[in-house]
Amino acid sequence: MSRRHKDQLRDLLRSLAFNPHDRRLAFPVLFAVGVELYFVLTITLGSARPPMAPDAGIFQHLGWYLTRGGRLYVDAWEPKLPLSYETTGALAMLAGGDMYRLHLLSVVLMSGAVCGIVGLVVILVYDITGDDVAAPLAGLSMFLLPGFAVRPAYGFKAKYLLVLCGLLAIYLYTRGYPALSGVAAAASVGYWQAAAIFPLVVVGLAIQQRDVRALERVVAGGLGFTVVMLAPVFLVWHSASEMVVQVLLVPLQTEEQASVLARLVAGVVHFKWASPFVLLGGLGLAHTARCWLAGDDSDVGHTDWWIPIGAAWFAFLIFFVDFETGGYTDLIPGLAFVAIGVGIVATTLRDRRRRQSLVAALVLVLVVNVAVLGSVGLVFTPVETPGPVPMSDLETTDLPGAYEESESVPDVRYIYWQQIEPSTCHYRLSVMELRWLDRVDSTTDSRCLDFGAARTRLASG
Repeated sequence: MSRRHKDQLRDLLRSLAFNPHDRRLAFPVLFAVGVELYFVLTITLGSARPPMAPDAGIFQHLGWYLTRGGRLYVDAWEPKLPLSYETTGALAMLAGGDMYRLHLLSVVLMSGAVCGIVGLVVILVYDITGDDVAAPLAGLSMFLLPGFAVRPAYGFKAKYLLVLCGLLAIYLYTRGYPALSGVAAAASVGYWQAAAIFPLVVVGLAIQQRDVRALERVVAGGLGFTVVMLAPVFLVWHSASEMVVQVLLVPLQTEEQASVLARLVAGVVHFKWASPFVLLGGLGLAHTARCWLAGDDSDVGHTDWWIPIGAAWFAFLIFFVDFETGGYTDLIPGLAFVAIGVGIVATTLRDRRRRQSLVAALVLVLVVNVAVLGSVGLVFTPVETPGPVPMSDLETTDLPGAYEESESVPDVRYIYWQQIEPSTCHYRLSVMELRWLDRVDSTTDSRCLDFGAARTRLASG
C-alpha cells in the first residue's frame, strides 16, 4: 500500500472515530444495545420454546389470528386501538406463520425500541441543555426501572412503541419534519389511547412557533396515518361499532380501583433503590415548570413546556386512572419524563464534585437495581421472568378469586404455541375483560357487544 493510500485510510478511520463528546452521547445507546443483546441471547435464544409474558402472548397470538382471517373486536375482544395487532400481524406475515419466528421478531422489535427510546432521550436532553454529561445521564436513567431492560426479551409490549413514537414525534418536529411528526404522534396513540398527549404536544409546538404551515402538516400527517390505521376496522373487519365499545367504553367502566397510596407504594416497590432518583427527576421537572411559568430566559428548559406537561399527564394516569399495581410496565411512559428530569437536574449542578457524586450514585443504583435486584438477577430473582412452562401446565389458567365460578380457559401462551383459533371472542379473560362482562351481565361465551347492545346493557344495569 502506497503512502498516499495509507494517509487516506488513516484520515477515513479518524473521520469514523468518535471524539470524546460523541462517545459520551453514544455510550447510553451502546450500553442499551449490549444489555438487550445479553437478554436476547440468554433468555430468548436459550431454549427451544422461549419464556413469554402472558400479555405478549395476547399481542402476538391476536396478530397471528388476524392473518388467518380473524376479525379484531368481533372475533377477539380487545380494549386497545388496532395498531399493536396490525404490527404483530405484519410480524406474523414476515415469520411465515411460524410462532417461534414471530416471537423472535417481536423480541427484536422491542429490543430495538429500548435502544431507540434511550437514544431519543439523550438527543432531546442534549438539545435542551447542550450538556454532554447531563444528556447521557438522562439516557442511562431509563434503566432505573429494573424491568425496563429485561421485559423486551419476553415478547411484544405496546408501551415501548408508544414511548418510542411519542418521543420520535417531538424529535421530528424539532428537526423540521412536521408531517412525519404528526405520523409518529398518531402512531403513539394507535398503540395506547392515553398517549393522546403526544399529538397535543406537537400541535402545541407548532402553535407556540406560530407556524401555520407546520401545524397543517402535523394535522395532515396525523390524520393520514389514522385513516390508514383504521381502514381495516371499517373495510375488512367491519367492527367499528364493537371497537367504540371496547376502546372507549370499556376503559371508562373498568378502571383500576387501587387507592393513591397503594399506587404510590407499588411505584416504590417497582423502582426499588432507584426511588430517590425518581424524586430527583421530579425536582428537575418542577424546575423546568417553574422556569417556563416564570419566563426565566436565563435557565435551561424555559421554553420546553412540553416536558412538565407530559410528565404531569402520565403522573395523573398512574395515580388516578390506569396503573395495574401488580406490574411495572404502566410506569414506562412516565419513566421517560423522569429521565429527562434527571438530565435537567444534572445540568443545573455547576459544581464538579456534585456532578461527579450524581454520576457515581446513578452508576451504583444501576448496578444494584439492574444487575442484582432487577434484570440479571445475580442475587435475587429478576423481575417479570416467566420461565419455560410445560404445555400441560398451561392448558388451564387460574382466574381471580372473584371470578372462580367462570369456566376455566387455557393460558393464552398455550393458545399461542398450539396455534389455536378461538371459538369465542372472550378467549383471553383478562381481569379487565372479566370486569366488563360482570358490568354488562354477560357470560364468557357471549359475543362481543356492539355499541347499541352495550349501551342498552349499561343503561339497564
